[in-house]
Amino acid sequence: MGEETKEAAPKKEAAPKKEAAPKKEKPKKEKAPREGPILAFTGPKGAPKIVALMAALSGILQGNGFFWGGVNLAIAVPGTTLAAGPIVAGIFLYILGLILILTLDIIDFGDPTLKKIEVFEKFYRFEVLILFGALIILFELIGINFLFVSAAAIGALLAGILVIVAAIMEIMIKKEKVMKPSKLVCLVGIIITLLEIVFLFGTPTLANIWDGIVAIIVIILLLLSMYEKIKFIPYQWWMVLILGFILYGWVTPVGGFGTGGTIVLISFILMLIEK
Repeated sequence: MGEETKEAAPKKEAAPKKEAAPKKEKPKKEKAPREGPILAFTGPKGAPKIVALMAALSGILQGNGFFWGGVNLAIAVPGTTLAAGPIVAGIFLYILGLILILTLDIIDFGDPTLKKIEVFEKFYRFEVLILFGALIILFELIGINFLFVSAAAIGALLAGILVIVAAIMEIMIKKEKVMKPSKLVCLVGIIITLLEIVFLFGTPTLANIWDGIVAIIVIILLLLSMYEKIKFIPYQWWMVLILGFILYGWVTPVGGFGTGGTIVLISFILMLIEK
């Protein structure tokens, strides 16, 4: 008898292994978009922070000049007490300028260890700006040893003046006043230029008298351009740029540049973001 071949029983197929369910990745929390004043605002609400930023940079620059001027004086005249004021003022203007920049919410500190620095942003309020302006003016006066005897000394107060102007602009925005920020800053520049003219005529050299006359003409043209009913002198960015540059570069009381002209040029920058 032939051997019967037994058919092999079919092997049971192993049950397919259950695939592990893919891990759900937690959605990453997207960082809320920053409300940075300089990049986000293109209208009047961003103007005070732009002015405050320029004030901070000006304060740091002045602090640098005061500090090294005091150091050089101390080296040249050992034992002099006049060097202490500029050195102290320079250090504090450095610090105040840096803190003012940190309050403006224009720097994004991505590193967690630096996040705590952003707490300064909470202090950007018009009350704090007024306090900062007063402190900066105080240290600017210390930097010149309270020798407010020439038009050049007005330039030493530029940073403090700009911080006060930024505070006034913030108050006007809160009160919903309709005056354009550029016009307010331009008027401040005109007032400062008038003080410079007084000093120019106070030392009546031929050059100073000529510069003073030019400044008076430019001021009149600026004021007329702001009056809307006068059409032949338009209040346009190019007009403010030309007149501001004349005050900045031409009306130079005791060397350097006109402080009033500097402020008028800042008003020109503000005009560009008011469109």
